[in-house]
Amino acid sequence: ANPGCTQVQVADHLRVSPASIALSTKRLQKAGYLTKEVDAENLRCKRLYISEEGQRVCAMCRERLDQIDAVAFQGFSEEELEAFSSFLDRVTLNMTGETENVVSGELFGHLCRELDAIEKEAKKS
Repeated sequence: ANPGCTQVQVADHLRVSPASIALSTKRLQKAGYLTKEVDAENLRCKRLYISEEGQRVCAMCRERLDQIDAVAFQGFSEEELEAFSSFLDRVTLNMTGETENVVSGELFGHLCRELDAIEKEAKKS
């Protein structure tokens, strides 16, 4: 969450095109989840803010995901959950070639593009 960020900042963070973000933010705004405000210092710049409805939906999704996690991981000990998390970290490091597992939009975007390329290559064969 970065209230007041710009579409360009979101695109850079996620490593997607500004046009893609423009389309997504337009849809989110139309659905009432996002507001855009013109920057007072740069009239061409629009700042993005999550609306009250957007916050409500985010909270609802977070609650639902927490419920799913509770069901998925029921009966696991704390030690088992820590081991599982460690294994996932190692998988992520193996896939990214990084030395540290830092979750970011940039890393996620990179992985998605690599998987898309692999999938496209597989379809050609």
